[in-house]
Parts: sequence; C-alpha cells; structure tokens
Amino acid sequence: MIKKASLPFDKDRDSYLQKEKPSSFENMADIEIWKQFKSGNESAFIHIYKTNFKDLYNYGLQFSKDVNLVEDSIQDLFIDIRRTRKRLSDTTSIKLYLYKAIRRKVLQYIKSSRKRFWNVSLEEGNNFHFTFSYEYHLIAKQLTEEKIERLNRALKTLPKRQREVIYYFFYEQMGYQEIKEIMEFANIKSVRNKAYIALKTLRESCE
Repeated sequence: MIKKASLPFDKDRDSYLQKEKPSSFENMADIEIWKQFKSGNESAFIHIYKTNFKDLYNYGLQFSKDVNLVEDSIQDLFIDIRRTRKRLSDTTSIKLYLYKAIRRKVLQYIKSSRKRFWNVSLEEGNNFHFTFSYEYHLIAKQLTEEKIERLNRALKTLPKRQREVIYYFFYEQMGYQEIKEIMEFANIKSVRNKAYIALKTLRESCE
C-alpha cells in the first residue's frame, strides 16, 4: 500500500481551490508562471495544480489503471515540487516538466509494487491503450468507420514504445524534441525512426 500523500488543502481541496482566486495567469508565459511559483507565489502554485491535475491524471492512467496509485503519484509530485521549489530548474513548458516528472514517479511506484506484491500486472508500466476516433483525422483526411476500426486494430499491434510515441505526437501534440525528452531517447533521430515505422504500419492498415 502506497502511503497517501497530502497537500496543505487536502482535507477540503475543492473548497480551498474554489476560494483561492489566483491572479490571472492565462496570458502569462509558462516560464513567468514557473518563476512566480519558484519565488513563493502560492497563487501560481494553485494555478499550476488546477491547470494540470486532470491531464496528469489521464496521462498517469496510461501507465497504470490503479487510480489510487496515480492519484498518490500526483499528490507526491506536487508536494515534492512545492517543498523544493527554490531549487527547481526553469522551464518554458510546465506541462512537459510535470509529464516527465509524473512519468518517472508512476513507473517508480509500479517497480516498487512489483517487488512487494507478486500479483501486480506485468502489463503495468506502458499501457497506452488509447484509440483513434472520428475526431482525429490523423492518417487521412477522411476515415470511414471500417478504416477507423482497422486503424485501431493496427494500433494495438504496435510495440509499446511506438504506441507511446504516437500518443504524444497526436494526442498531446508534442514535437520530436519534447518526445525525446519525455521518453529519454538518446537523440531526435531515434524518435523520428520510431514515429516513421509506427505511422507506416498505421497507414498500411487503412489502404
């Protein structure tokens, strides 16, 4: 059992977040919001938490379907960055920064759970069991229902790393450099190769 983490407002989080009225950060660049947070601005911290919690939660579920594990990972992450804010490096993309951090934390939890509990699924760690829908015209401008089904069947056959690249590329709208950073590839060429092979497989499934 993972020890439940807590934030200062955990006892009544929703009420706290509703009462907290941060300054307007909507038009502020991420690097400026992050600097405000690092300098001790609590409103900046709340803004970062509120803006990114849902995305981090959905992203975490790509690695583990254990809701408690994902929620604890996110809580621990925000406790960590709040405690060490003064020592954190700057970032021009808060989302990318948090995604990299939560990916490491969730995978660490899964690895730890595997050592302690024999019944932890070996599939945990890189699920990425997402599907393409009619909203996503990814491979061709128009996809019939039959082609969508074939596309999703092909998606399931991709190796996990290729599937993860496709997820970032299309669902998270990340570029090759961002994917390189989050997946810790040695270079961008490796990302391009993975994407090329995956897209070739998906395109062929629609022919």
